[in-house]
Amino acid sequence: MRKVNIKWLMVFLLLLIYWPGVVYAQEPEPPKPLPLIDWQELKTENFIIVYAVSLQQTSEVSKTSEVSVACEFCGVAEAERYAMLIEGLYRELKAVLPAKFTAPISLRLFPTEESYTAVNPLAKYIDGVTAHTLSNRTDIAIAIPRTVNLNEEQFINNIRHELAHLLANRLSNGKLDAAFQEGLAQYLEKPTADSANAPASLQLMAEQGHLLTWSQLNEANAVYANPSVTFPESLSIVAFLIDRYGLPTFLEFIKATATEPGYRSALESAYHLSADQLETDWQTYLPDYSAGRWQINAVYSYDLTRGQNMVKQGAFSDAVTELSKVVELLKTTQQTDILTQAETLLRQAQQGQQATRLAHEAHAALKNGEYDLAIKQGQAAVEAYYRIGYYVPIPTIQTTIYRAEIGQRAMERLNNGERLLGMFRFFEAEQLIYDATLQLQALDNQPAAAQGIALLNRSARQQSYLAYFLLLAGVLLLLANGAHRLINYWSANPLDVRF
Repeated sequence: MRKVNIKWLMVFLLLLIYWPGVVYAQEPEPPKPLPLIDWQELKTENFIIVYAVSLQQTSEVSKTSEVSVACEFCGVAEAERYAMLIEGLYRELKAVLPAKFTAPISLRLFPTEESYTAVNPLAKYIDGVTAHTLSNRTDIAIAIPRTVNLNEEQFINNIRHELAHLLANRLSNGKLDAAFQEGLAQYLEKPTADSANAPASLQLMAEQGHLLTWSQLNEANAVYANPSVTFPESLSIVAFLIDRYGLPTFLEFIKATATEPGYRSALESAYHLSADQLETDWQTYLPDYSAGRWQINAVYSYDLTRGQNMVKQGAFSDAVTELSKVVELLKTTQQTDILTQAETLLRQAQQGQQATRLAHEAHAALKNGEYDLAIKQGQAAVEAYYRIGYYVPIPTIQTTIYRAEIGQRAMERLNNGERLLGMFRFFEAEQLIYDATLQLQALDNQPAAAQGIALLNRSARQQSYLAYFLLLAGVLLLLANGAHRLINYWSANPLDVRF
């Protein structure tokens, strides 16, 4: 068996050596040059649409003159079709991916398969590629023959897809990895009847264990090796990151890729979680995604659950930050009903934020001994929380109000005690001051408690001074009486002296 294998191997090697000589008795003919394209431009506000007017091929007869070649997709009609759509779609997506361009964007429409694959050789080997965007440049190339069989929805989504690449390239300085690029471009396509195919395919691949790791997916050109597997997976990754953490954070990640050494450090910079942790969370998320969560889309079918939970849990400042961005995003989309809901949620969050501020002011006022202000702000906070139906902090605020009312009454008693002290009504004054001081100490109002102690000391001193004064007055009276008697004794006649 081993000898047979070696024998056939030798035959195969000999064939490889001599086969070219058998096939090519003469040099092969050089490939026919591509026809020359006569390009023209159609300008819009932000785009220069470059289209083919005609094709010219060198004459095989004269070898010098050029003859026209039939061109089905030459002419201005196709360019005008793009011109009618491109500006509106550009504004729509630029509201989501706010990249800035200083020069017009070039949109080149290639009229033949050969002319397109000459600039994008990879397209020869990947089914479904109809266009591409050049990294670090403002150029989009579209193969017109490959778009012929697209319906209107698919045609418009094809433009969206390439515009998403263009904007993401600009935001990331051309450094966003292909897997995230393709995932985002798919995410920003408007959902169609075919949108369910990707999650169904993803679920099947997950069950069969064919999904790639994020590291494998982001290797050079790996996402294009098997698009039927990698494209649904890349879409699910982007959907997970936006669904779980919001579109603004995903934009931070895109921008971080411009300066970070790789996608892993960019993820950690934006999400404050390691790429491994995010990948683990994504794997946990996949069953829900395949079961229907894929229908949630921040641009076309926004899910307000995240904002609603923030409001329900009392995270009003975070909710205001999140929902402010959501409202601005939704204003650029056609999600009118969801926009109305988001605006209502935002108002509730703002009211909750105001209620929280009032509650903090009430607590601070209580701590500072400003009891009138604490009661006023506390009552306003309770009313504000009742208006939005958030009751969790109300018992705490009511306790603050109750303690402030105790402090308010204690201060009134302290003031009344001081007034009575000035009237030398020591017993009544000391009782009021003593009770007030105890309450103020319990409220940790040390300055007011010190004032109470000072008043008690003052009362004690005043009573001492009064006692000394009365004692002195008594002594003086006795001395005066004695002196009076002595004077009477020495000045009276002997017969008038009485004992």
